[in-house]
Amino acid sequence: LPQGLCEHSWRSAEAATFEVRGPTYLSDKKKIPAGACMLELANADFFRIGTSGPILRASDHGDLFPKMQRAKGDRRFFFIQNWIFPPYQAVIVGALDPKAVWLLADTPQARLWNRFLAMSNDERRNVFKVIMSVEEGPWLVKRAVPKKPVLVGRPLKMQSHHTPGDHLEVVVDVSSGRAEQVATGLVMRALTSLKVSYTSLIEASKEDELPESLLLCVGMQNVDTTLLSCPDDR
Repeated sequence: LPQGLCEHSWRSAEAATFEVRGPTYLSDKKKIPAGACMLELANADFFRIGTSGPILRASDHGDLFPKMQRAKGDRRFFFIQNWIFPPYQAVIVGALDPKAVWLLADTPQARLWNRFLAMSNDERRNVFKVIMSVEEGPWLVKRAVPKKPVLVGRPLKMQSHHTPGDHLEVVVDVSSGRAEQVATGLVMRALTSLKVSYTSLIEASKEDELPESLLLCVGMQNVDTTLLSCPDDR
């Protein structure tokens, strides 16, 4: 899937269109528009699942961005989101700037990020949130996909794989949830007419982790699934 603003492409989405828990959320439940994302949106791959089945470790596949970028000498830490929704799959990659201001100081973002990396898979399942926004498209799809945060690791099968200093990959199998399958089916059938934005974040549950910040934001528009290819089996 190419990057750009034209049809059948992906782009960086506007973070401020999403709301997150504010600095006083634990006492007043107030949310605020999100600030800048913690990670750089490095790439978004959207493809058909091949005959050998879904790619369960996108970080290791030679046809996908993470390994190709490593071959080019990119040593930034990657946060890889691997979404499986047969017969399609999406891999979204965020890159961590080692000189990011929020990372070098004792900030809420740094505290939560470091705690997230140190968590077990089960713990990450309870704090990894996503928000989907259908910006343009049929009313039925907008109704089926409300713009609200979802802890996807609870209703869906989610695994995470952390290689310290290199990457963290989160693998979410949408086919493991019945309601999520229905919503995804509606989206996929209307995909050519949709403009959507997606973001992910770590849920802040302690005062020293607030306000929340988004990890990354990605948008896609008018994706034509007939144009999607399969990565090589390797």
